Amino acid sequence: MTDQELRDLVAENTKLIKELVIDRELRQQEADKRNQEADKWNQEADKRRRDIDKQIKNLGKEIGYIGNSFGRFTEGLFLPSLEKILLKDFGLDTVAPRIKRQKNGSNVELDVLSYSNSGKNTAIVVEIKSNLKYDDIIEFLDLLKKFPKFFPEHKDKKIYGMMAAVSISPEIKAKAEKFGLYVVKISDETFRLISDRKFKAKDFGLKK
Repeated sequence: MTDQELRDLVAENTKLIKELVIDRELRQQEADKRNQEADKWNQEADKRRRDIDKQIKNLGKEIGYIGNSFGRFTEGLFLPSLEKILLKDFGLDTVAPRIKRQKNGSNVELDVLSYSNSGKNTAIVVEIKSNLKYDDIIEFLDLLKKFPKFFPEHKDKKIYGMMAAVSISPEIKAKAEKFGLYVVKISDETFRLISDRKFKAKDFGLKK
């Protein structure tokens, strides 16, 4: 191989090496660009997820507020007709809405408490719901068990439970009555007692 041929070979190899280096640099730049774009996309995705989580949290608060507001609205709207049932039909003399009582660090809240200290010596605890469900019945039964301890001034009375709601299915009505609870339903913008005439309510008072 002559000197010229050797120089030509070296020159060609040098050119190939430069092309390889340039190609590798271009590939690396493209990879870096893709990584930067991926990082940017991930950051944006994380931000969107945080925004969505925040919106879900705020929505949960709003739904809870709406639910509580609707409950208070329902209680206030139909309380007069409920009072009529308790005062006239059951012959009680006191109706008190939204009563809270705290004892030993625990607390209970009653939608309505109606009672009479006269010869009837009776108290009726009322739970008001928009749509009565089975879980509501179970929770209310637990509340009735606690009632004599939180309200000892009524412990010697006959204590009955009443569930009032805008929407009550026949199946849920039957379950509530099976547990000995009176059932009241909204009809024509007023509450009316829908428990059967033969229905016998359970006395949840302390046994003598």
